[in-house]
Amino acid sequence: MAKGRNGIIVAERLKRLKSIVKKLRKGHANNLLTMQDLGGCRVVVPTISDVYQYASDYDKSKKRHVRMPDDDYIMNPKASGYRSLHRVYKYCSDRNPKYNGMLIEVQFRTHLQHIWATAVETMGLFTGKDIKSGEGSPDVKRFFALVSSLFAIKEKQPVVPGTSDQIDELVNELKTIESRRRYLDHLNGFKVVVEANLHQYKRDPPYVILFLDYKKKHLVVMPFKSSEIETANVNYSEIEIGKDASRVDAVLVRVSSDINELKKAYPNYFSDIEEFVTLVKKYLEGDAS
Repeated sequence: MAKGRNGIIVAERLKRLKSIVKKLRKGHANNLLTMQDLGGCRVVVPTISDVYQYASDYDKSKKRHVRMPDDDYIMNPKASGYRSLHRVYKYCSDRNPKYNGMLIEVQFRTHLQHIWATAVETMGLFTGKDIKSGEGSPDVKRFFALVSSLFAIKEKQPVVPGTSDQIDELVNELKTIESRRRYLDHLNGFKVVVEANLHQYKRDPPYVILFLDYKKKHLVVMPFKSSEIETANVNYSEIEIGKDASRVDAVLVRVSSDINELKKAYPNYFSDIEEFVTLVKKYLEGDAS
């Protein structure tokens, strides 16, 4: 589900089969039981203090899931620049015992961390490089690492390993890369035509498939009623293995009927990276606060 309330967004999605297979092939997990994000949830909140407060509140809530060791990528950012708090739980339920033992990942991130991750995913979609997994040119990876450090300083948190903790030094290096590569222009150019019709679902929050053809820059929003989840799953599977699978990206999500909330939770599918571009330009122009 994706809902905006007091600046908070909670998003739910069905993990793509190709993502699962890719992780298994790369050795990130030995099997489905050891894959910590096979099931998961993302919570986007306004501030760093909110991240840890909501994570603590959830941990203290009534649940039987067993908490596993955390991955705190805010205090210890990844070399790519990725920052977020990952809480992992071992599923435990009498209602669905067949899932017991599987791992569930809950990601808590700030809005600033979310727009950074969105820009990375958008660049990756349209260039065909999985930048967040280490693919892409040295320049593009350095570009996003530098921006992440600027955002970390803004949030008074540790910078990305291998980058300066001085704003002037980060901005100067960023200017050099941007003048050579024009990544902000590229991101601005990734505009998609959206085909959507969610108005008929105002009372019954639908399941939605976001179907992005990044070659044609065309996004189809395919809604399904709550009673049509099996049909949605069939359609989703067909997209994953279809003849155009190499040039498309799809995600099955559950959302409120407000398309604006859908865009907030999954802005990379709408190529909605305007806020990221605006913030980075302010740094380059010496106007960031």
